[in-house]
Amino acid sequence: MFSFIARKSMVRAVALLLAAVVSAGCAASSGYPLMKIDVIDTQKLPGAVNETSGLFCTAGGAVTVNDSGNDAVLYFLNENGNITKKAQLDFPNKDIEAITANDRYFYIADIGNNRGNRNYVSVRQLDRQTYKKIKTFRLTYKGNTPSANTPYNHDYDAEALTVREDKLVLFSKSWDTEHARVYQIASSPKSQELTAVQVIKGLPGIITGADWDKANQRFIVVGYNSNLLGVLRPFIAVLASDYRVVSVSPLERFGQVEGICAKANGEIWLTQEKSPLQDARLIRLKIK
Repeated sequence: MFSFIARKSMVRAVALLLAAVVSAGCAASSGYPLMKIDVIDTQKLPGAVNETSGLFCTAGGAVTVNDSGNDAVLYFLNENGNITKKAQLDFPNKDIEAITANDRYFYIADIGNNRGNRNYVSVRQLDRQTYKKIKTFRLTYKGNTPSANTPYNHDYDAEALTVREDKLVLFSKSWDTEHARVYQIASSPKSQELTAVQVIKGLPGIITGADWDKANQRFIVVGYNSNLLGVLRPFIAVLASDYRVVSVSPLERFGQVEGICAKANGEIWLTQEKSPLQDARLIRLKIK
C-alpha cells in the first residue's frame, strides 16, 4: 500500500535515495540486459478496483482482487479495463495481495505483511466454477520471529504468487536485504513452514507481482523501488525457469504496479494501484 513511504525509517529512505542516484536508472543498477517493451494500451480502471493488488489472465480477460481494507471479491476485467463480472468470496480480506490459478482452482493469497507482525499468512484454494473455498493453507516462514521485525524493514513480506506445474511459487518482497526469496507451497499439508528454495539478487526493487509464462517457460515479475520523496520507480523483469534474472526494463510512465499476468496471445497485462499521483490502470504490453 502507498502509505508505506511515510512509515519507513529515515535511514532506510536515505539509503534508497542514494542507491537510486548512484544507479541512474533501475535497469542500469541491476546490471542485467535491458529488455525492450512495447506498451500496447493503458486504460483507467473503475474506482471499485483502485486498490488492485493481484492479476490472473483468463481466456476472456483477467481477474483482479483488492488488498486490505476491502471486501474479498473477484473482479473480472476485459481488455478495456471494464468490470464484466464480480464474485463475492466467503472469507475476510486481511491483506490479499495476489491471485493465481490452474485449470481447476483459484488461489487467493492473503500474504501481505508490511509490518512483519503476522504469525502466519494464508492462501485459499477456490473452486474455479463456484468460487467456493476448498482449502486454506496456513503458512509460516522458517526463521521468522514476528515480534522482532521492524515494519517495512524485514524479509517476511510477500505480494507475488503464481502456479508452476503442480506447485505454488511465492516471491518475497524482502525489504531488508533486497534479495527476493523464492518459496514453493506444496499441495498438502494445510499447515506448512516455508524455506526458501532460491534467492534472487540484483533486482532494482521489491517484487509485487509474478506469473509463470508457460508458453515461454519463464517467470515475469514486476515491482518498484522508491526515493526519499516517495517517487516510485517501477520495473518489469524476466526470470529463467531456475529463477536467474534474464533481463530488466524500467516502466517509465507508470507507478505502483501490483499485478502481472501472461496472455496466450503473447501480451503481458499489468495492473497499477491508485496513488496520489496516478490513477489505477490496466496496462497491456509486449516484450520485444
